[in-house]
Amino acid sequence: MGPKLNRGGSDYFQHTVETPPHRASTPVTALNKTNLPQNNIGGPDSKLPFVVESCLCWSLCLFYCPAVWGYHYVKSLFLSTGWYRGLLRRSINLVHGILGDRFITGISAWPDLTTWIPLVTHSRAEIDRSTAWGRYLALVRVLETRYPETLTQVVGNFPAKHGPRRRSMSLEEIESMEVDADAELLRVLRQDTICRRLASLAMRPFSCDFGTKVGESKTITLLEQFPHNRLLRRIKRLWPMSLELPTLSEAKTYYRRGQSSVLPDAVSINKKHTNVEHYSFRISLVLPAYHEKGGHILKKLSSALEAARDPSEVEVVVVNAGGCSDLDELLSLTDEDHGCGRVSIYSFEGGGGRGPCLNYGATQSTGRILTFCHSDTTLPCDWDKSVVATLEHNGMRDDELSVRSNSCSFSFGIDTSEEGLSMPFDLPLTTSRAYYPPGIKAAVYGANIRAKLFSLPYGDQAMSIHACVFDFLGGFPDQCMMEDYDFVSLLRRRARLVNNGKCREKVSIIRGPPALCSPRRWQKFGVFYVTCMNTYFVHLYAGMQSADELYRLYYSQDPPERKVQESPWEVELKKILD
Repeated sequence: MGPKLNRGGSDYFQHTVETPPHRASTPVTALNKTNLPQNNIGGPDSKLPFVVESCLCWSLCLFYCPAVWGYHYVKSLFLSTGWYRGLLRRSINLVHGILGDRFITGISAWPDLTTWIPLVTHSRAEIDRSTAWGRYLALVRVLETRYPETLTQVVGNFPAKHGPRRRSMSLEEIESMEVDADAELLRVLRQDTICRRLASLAMRPFSCDFGTKVGESKTITLLEQFPHNRLLRRIKRLWPMSLELPTLSEAKTYYRRGQSSVLPDAVSINKKHTNVEHYSFRISLVLPAYHEKGGHILKKLSSALEAARDPSEVEVVVVNAGGCSDLDELLSLTDEDHGCGRVSIYSFEGGGGRGPCLNYGATQSTGRILTFCHSDTTLPCDWDKSVVATLEHNGMRDDELSVRSNSCSFSFGIDTSEEGLSMPFDLPLTTSRAYYPPGIKAAVYGANIRAKLFSLPYGDQAMSIHACVFDFLGGFPDQCMMEDYDFVSLLRRRARLVNNGKCREKVSIIRGPPALCSPRRWQKFGVFYVTCMNTYFVHLYAGMQSADELYRLYYSQDPPERKVQESPWEVELKKILD
């Protein structure tokens, strides 16, 4: 434990040493996707008979993949609860008493499975850029600068404004002052994005080297290391209330105006909303596009609007991440034939991959519900009605709910129609343009097992969430890939572990027709290879491989270049601290 650094009579400045988080032992350079047999098993050039390849895919999707998903589901949810840690501790003590130290050598280096639910999402880069102690110091400086009333209880015994009366204050006055300070701190943790992120990073468990043995460390938190720190104790006490989602009534009345400093490249508004300056649409359909043609996106969006119950209440936000052409064709979606409420096209030049691109699109949207849709996904009939009914529970009040959907996604499907199987990419001339990949149905069944049994839908299932809940949870992690896995992992962790005694949460899968994904990647590489790679990457990422490392492995190239390495909220934090 490091020394105290007193500042103004307080004890919230202390020093600690934090070691970098654990990394997977397999080096990235040793992993190359060309090592996997994508040319021999799967794809148009597969050398396996159709029946054999199909049986391999079914075995993989129904047995191996659920085993991997189930392992990480149990590890992230059940193994972090208090009863398991107590059982593990008792078992270790029993084995230690019977067999001695030799059987459990290095047991102290095992990670302490601390139950911790973050307030917001975090990218691995945000965790690596600063220690928990560094985030704590930044939080204190922001509170001192912007919300000094939250530190009333921390700095000295009483606020300076009371002057000579400090020693004559009654116990009731002191308690009232502490309650007011805690109420203000809770308000800040729930409403200030930067303070919320800093508190979440400061309270996270980290691996600390105590110097007892070389290479030996233990997973702890700042509060465990400094149990007498009053600000940390207050944050810990307020943590359950800071985790509570905004109420349904707040979600229904939430309105976020797009950034006024950012103008769209093109915008078209339905005549129905022309005279309304700031209209709050029911749903904002956020669609990222990279090297896509406007005609292809127009076809998909036209299908989505035709399938919608009330397209005039749908706002379409298309984010051009680069390489797209003919996007102006999308402006015709607001005409009488399609009836879309509003179409906005933005160019995103910040780089960094899909996570930052999706967050940028969400920032520019104005709908109370955000639906994130890939450019190759076809939405089912009445999708807008299903999304609203699932998230808003058919108009039920908050006090009537025992379980609340924190998000929803459609069941998974693959478009195996003749039109869906048409090839939008180059294949050998001997390949039929209606090539049907062996085992494609197995991929559908496996994905729905993952989504329904393990509450883990992916981004190609058109995830929807209230805009205020999305902002409250910090949006997608600011990273190039695995952003949907990280975000849904937080949602299902909350659904399993958050219990405020009022209403539980759940990740809902909408019953009925699925969202259909394009089969082009399964056609090009084969079901066996694509499924192996997806499951393998989930395993690597859950084992602490970074998103940038996985991007290099998956695409055999460096991640998309970023204009600024820090996340947008870190840039704002620098402006506050400077």
